[in-house]
Amino acid sequence: MFASLGVVDAETTSQNAPVGLQQELIQIRQLLINPPEGELSDLKAAVSNHSADPARALMQLAGDQTNLARVRILSLALLSEYPDAEVKSYLLSLIEDESAHPTFRGWALQSYARGFADAEPDQVRAVVTPYLSDLEPGLRARAEMSMEYMVQNRSAGGSDPMKPMISLLLQD
Repeated sequence: MFASLGVVDAETTSQNAPVGLQQELIQIRQLLINPPEGELSDLKAAVSNHSADPARALMQLAGDQTNLARVRILSLALLSEYPDAEVKSYLLSLIEDESAHPTFRGWALQSYARGFADAEPDQVRAVVTPYLSDLEPGLRARAEMSMEYMVQNRSAGGSDPMKPMISLLLQD
């Protein structure tokens, strides 16, 4: 079961959102269904233009099981761009939720590593390491990609393991 995250609950559907947030969610959902060409940073800019609190909106969309997988995955990927305590709590909750689909757990794991590895490498390594031997192949693969965020010699302009997957999602 998802843990309560204060104002955002991982299982809360976007239909239960306050009116202002509801409108933002509709706009962001449409944006994620038909994303602009480009990079994750371009999508982040577009989402930020539609929301005063993009991380909260993205958590709502990622947790809404009525959304398309593409919307939920892109929401999870974008959460790595907003590394704060609430996002960390949300992602860790989803990662640990064994009843959640492994696809979403894996994207949460990779988003967590991408967003927090620079600031908290030891904590991220401790979270990711157990999944390197997970029985679910997709989750195990995401854990392997997540470990790349902690490579000490990774340059600032180095390869982002999430980039090829996001590029595919941003294409039609």
